[in-house]
Amino acid sequence: MQTSVVEALKAVIQKDDKGLYRETGRIEEQMLKTITPTGQTREHKMAEMDYHDIKIFADEMDIALKHQNPYVAALFAKNAEGMVNLIRAVNVETASGFKGANGSGRQLDALMFRAEQFQNPDAAGVAARASWIRAIVAAATPQFIIHPDALGINTHGDLTMAINEGIAVFGFANPAAAPCVSAIQPDYLAQAYNVQNCDFELANPFVGDAIVEMKQPLYLYPSEAGRIDIRYYRAGNDEMRPIGIWVKMSQTLRALATS
Repeated sequence: MQTSVVEALKAVIQKDDKGLYRETGRIEEQMLKTITPTGQTREHKMAEMDYHDIKIFADEMDIALKHQNPYVAALFAKNAEGMVNLIRAVNVETASGFKGANGSGRQLDALMFRAEQFQNPDAAGVAARASWIRAIVAAATPQFIIHPDALGINTHGDLTMAINEGIAVFGFANPAAAPCVSAIQPDYLAQAYNVQNCDFELANPFVGDAIVEMKQPLYLYPSEAGRIDIRYYRAGNDEMRPIGIWVKMSQTLRALATS
């Protein structure tokens, strides 16, 4: 099981038979094609970038993943090239490269998800999540990842990326003693993906937290919008949380409580 982002990027085949993990040189501007749930094709420009910036990203990710559940690390390694593509798409507008922990101004950094970054769908107004723990009183189909707006409890809009940010969601972990989730449904650009079962009670029970991989990662590129809805099939305290990264400019990563 591959758990290293560095090794995964070394294995990506380029035109000159070298991987994406290099000390020097630049990767040229390219176009990335994605397919929406209804079969439409979208194109995203990926900026020219120093290979050393990609190396910075990979090195920092591997450090962050050292103490993670190996199944979580494997999800990041499996999607290593996709994360680099996302960074390059964000860099089209920021045009300052990826400098990670040493970045400043418009230079890019990436954070693994935490609760405070996301809107609480159970709040009527704009309110960040205080925790991933969610008290479920009965079977329901509420929202999970949504836009920070005041539209009402579980009637919020789709999470919309600014022109200088993007996210990637690869799966979900659920450390709850008795998970309440049976399925999820992502929505991308107002198009619904197929429902995906999430039987956490059967997912890798011998390695700690139950982890479920998405059948298809959800990428939100700059200026795009998406949402994830969820099916709770019984009452209880659920703790499902997404596995992925949020790519932002360094200047927007200065608020400790919410960045």
